[in-house]
Amino acid sequence: MTINQIIKRIFFHIKTVKLHSDTRGDLSMEELERTYDFKSHALDQQAFCPYCNGETVIHWESISFWKCPSCSLIFRFPLPDGHSVVELYEDSWTDPFENRSETGGTSFDLAVVYARKLADTLDLKDFRGLNILDFGAGRGDVLTALSELGADVYGVEPFGYEGLVKRGFKMFRTLDEIPEGLTFDGVITMDVVEHLMTPWEEINRLHGLLNTGGFLYISTPNADSLRARIEGDKWREALRPGHFVLFNQNSLENMIKGLEYKSMKRLKWYLKYNENNIHNLLVYILQTVGIDGELRYLIRKS
Repeated sequence: MTINQIIKRIFFHIKTVKLHSDTRGDLSMEELERTYDFKSHALDQQAFCPYCNGETVIHWESISFWKCPSCSLIFRFPLPDGHSVVELYEDSWTDPFENRSETGGTSFDLAVVYARKLADTLDLKDFRGLNILDFGAGRGDVLTALSELGADVYGVEPFGYEGLVKRGFKMFRTLDEIPEGLTFDGVITMDVVEHLMTPWEEINRLHGLLNTGGFLYISTPNADSLRARIEGDKWREALRPGHFVLFNQNSLENMIKGLEYKSMKRLKWYLKYNENNIHNLLVYILQTVGIDGELRYLIRKS
């Protein structure tokens, strides 16, 4: 019996449990297809990896995700057109708290925990004296948590821009709006890269916005997580219409290595999500073996 089979036997019940997360909801394939108007002949085409241009194989046929054997990237093909993407986000922002999968899945309580964990990882008491950019600021929960720890915060957010400006945050709609000469001690991008069609381009641009020795924190769903392995094409992160690329440890590290950063480290934050000790023990075990639900990386500029 293989490791995957053993894991499935132990945790088979997970497959039948529908998570009622406070941050996200699943979409049916019918909704997904209506959103993107998938073409029936797409699977007859040869998809090449958008990152390394290598030949790929179909990974989840029913939802048109492909995988590159060379760099391990999982990506949606065909991609939706630009109009469909804008429409998706504009519709989501009409009710940002109901549509958290597109407007920001991190609650304020979790943002506070993440900000504290990041400060501890950096051996900092707080973020006083640091300029920090939140790339993909969503509803602003991470901005608030960072500012409460003393950071001078800035954000990039195209669709929630106006609401965040009204709350007093220093905001830009895109990276292009950041004025020349403005640089940062750190950049945070939580659950954003999977929403980008070519995230390596944006991550490379963030390098130029960091001060010498600055840090980049990235988090994104783990395509090698236990849940992804068990649920396959029913995995909630693959079903979200705003997710275009999905990473595992290999593909994310391949991407970072191909850029100009000095070093990277996968973080294992043992977070207590609730009072269920069995659940928290399971999360601890999954993190220990690297098949938990989230990839978290601290990356340094030389």
